[in-house]
Amino acid sequence: MTRPRTPDEQLPPVARRFSQERVRADRVSVRIARAVAEAIKESGRSREEIAEEMSNYLGEKVTADVLYQYSSPANERSNIPAHRLIALLAVTGDDRLINAAVQDTPFIAISNRFEPLIQREIAREEIARLKSLEEEADAKWRASK
Repeated sequence: MTRPRTPDEQLPPVARRFSQERVRADRVSVRIARAVAEAIKESGRSREEIAEEMSNYLGEKVTADVLYQYSSPANERSNIPAHRLIALLAVTGDDRLINAAVQDTPFIAISNRFEPLIQREIAREEIARLKSLEEEADAKWRASK
């Protein structure tokens, strides 16, 4: 059994993000490079291991040297391609990578385990909308008698 939260405690985040000071950048390319570096560092695995797993995932060769290039904010000509960013996400399980990439957009990446909860809330909103339409129709019907 979990203990009740006190009013000053916050709920855990739905969308995980890197701390701002770790990925802050003026350009998206630099922010993503910093996010790649953080995800690799925090994975607890070597770049060689990650590169091998990415190679297996993609069916193409990825090297540790390429990962160094992708994670270097100074190397702007070697931004990580989207398919390799997805492979890095799959290998590390670090969804913060995607949230760093979409940070300045109206989107977030969340675990697919939340999808049923979101679908439930969409259904509840639709039920409320239909209930409102039903009540309006009832009121018009009563007024027409």
